[in-house]
Amino acid sequence: MDTLSHAELLARPCVVFAEGCFGLFTSKVAASFLRYRPENCLAVIDSTQAGKRVQDVIGWGGDIPIVKDMESALAFRPEVLVIGKGLHSAQLPPAWKAPIKTAILNGMHVINCIHFRLRADPDLAQAADQTGITIWETKEPVPLELNKARVLDLPCFVVHTCGSDSNIGKKTTALEITREATRRGIATGFAATGQTGMLISGAGIVVDCIPSDFVAGAAEKVVLDAAQGNDWVVLEGQGSLNHIGASGIALALLHGGLPHALVFCHRLGLERTKVWNTPLRPIPELIRLNEALTVFERPAKVVAISVNSAGVSDADYRAQAKQLEQETGLPVVDPCRESAAILVDALQACQRSLPRREQPAEV
Repeated sequence: MDTLSHAELLARPCVVFAEGCFGLFTSKVAASFLRYRPENCLAVIDSTQAGKRVQDVIGWGGDIPIVKDMESALAFRPEVLVIGKGLHSAQLPPAWKAPIKTAILNGMHVINCIHFRLRADPDLAQAADQTGITIWETKEPVPLELNKARVLDLPCFVVHTCGSDSNIGKKTTALEITREATRRGIATGFAATGQTGMLISGAGIVVDCIPSDFVAGAAEKVVLDAAQGNDWVVLEGQGSLNHIGASGIALALLHGGLPHALVFCHRLGLERTKVWNTPLRPIPELIRLNEALTVFERPAKVVAISVNSAGVSDADYRAQAKQLEQETGLPVVDPCRESAAILVDALQACQRSLPRREQPAEV
């Protein structure tokens, strides 16, 4: 059987594997994939929530059912298995092997979103060879060069989403900005830097599998690629500068992407960093940190704040957003609760304020 392209895999009916972890913040890949690509999903696998609908658990996704196991999912006749949970590990969880093997033996292609390469397991490799299925290893490294600052020569306005921690909404903010800018007639490219963004857009590079010397070069490449035929590029952020496990990625994206403007992302109610578990520094301080570490050749400012207000009442959302506005002097909005209009307004104002030599396109 011929190897299917990424676009072909994404166009086929699928089930999402999120065993024991399906949720808004506990299976980020699955939740985001189902926000932006629900049309081809037949079911989600999670035995702990079987019988519910996706809408019941994450607030979107409609009537897509949650089933207890792979055998139940096969009844929907899926063609692709999407592993909907990223792991901070390079190992295959022992309990995952059997359902993945069952999927492969039943002719399902696999989109793998964890660091472990499925063909590294002899049994899974043999099953894949036996059935001729395609395995898309989203975290497979690609050949890259060092960052050469070629983004500075682009006739595009470049936006980057940074933030206060991991898993707070940088990807979603970037996608919502892309959607709103496109709605306004601005030709806008989304530059994916993680596996979920790549699953949603069909293009990009997963930077957490790239050797550290080349992460900035990866950011440069995805911006250059996304710029083709577009006036704006929105570079998806990863980690944060105050995240002890992902500060290097955050800085490399900042320098490789060379943005004209930053949108700062924050989850309302977040008081401690997830990995380090230390009190979160004040948001104005974190904003200044990101601005200070942009490059001399293209200093960039945060022009707006995007908040993730999941689980927060309307009244509390309004109050906390207003407080952040007072603390920072910046517009604040949850683009999923309202829209990204305020963010795009701020970005267009920033673009208009650039010196003429930095004006990337007709404003």
